[in-house]
Amino acid sequence: MTTTPNLLISHIAASQAQKEVTANSAFDALDKALCQFTSLALTDANLTLTDAQMLGNMALKFTGTLTAARTVTVPARAKFIYVENGTTGGYALSVKTPSGTAIALGSGERKLLYCNGSDFTIAAEAGAAPYDIGGSFVGKPSAGTVIMRFPMPRAVRFLSGMALSKGVAATAATAAVSFSLRKNGIEFATMNFAASATSATFICTATTDFAAGDILTLVAPATPDDTLSDIGFAFAGLRI
Repeated sequence: MTTTPNLLISHIAASQAQKEVTANSAFDALDKALCQFTSLALTDANLTLTDAQMLGNMALKFTGTLTAARTVTVPARAKFIYVENGTTGGYALSVKTPSGTAIALGSGERKLLYCNGSDFTIAAEAGAAPYDIGGSFVGKPSAGTVIMRFPMPRAVRFLSGMALSKGVAATAATAAVSFSLRKNGIEFATMNFAASATSATFICTATTDFAAGDILTLVAPATPDDTLSDIGFAFAGLRI
């Protein structure tokens, strides 16, 4: 039996008996593709969806507790799909086709995605709006230098793990170094360059909220590296 090209709904055969059975099944499948909401619990691991899960739903909410960022791989089918990261733990959830580019959703974020049959694009976003803070420092920072002091004009949340945050250097570190991210003078996260690395990793054990007026500072290591220089950084937050 042949099917529709995108939703794979069965066609009615020319000489088929009881055509109403196939027709009603097709109506139900189309109804679910346009309206069905399904909640899927992650087991703190990556997940690959089936054709039925992708094509048989309009909206997918992912739940469960994460201890790291996870990826949901979706069949490469042409379709709109509304996705919500309803997990706890504060980690990002990425959605992608097997060979496509991943689209990340922070904890609590919701996005309407369109798959063109090979890759996803963002059609619309809902939920907490991104609020990213960045800057740069030219040269080699001295011991304990306050590289950035940023007064929050509005309430902002940084998720545990500092998902989507970036740090780079033009010249790599000779030895491992750690920059301190502080809220009102108290460290809540670190930006870390490994020896010979020009890209940073982040450690943040708990989601941290800033109220309007709180001060975000980035402080250089107490023992500076001999070569690390010309750093740039972007801290990915969410408006709350």
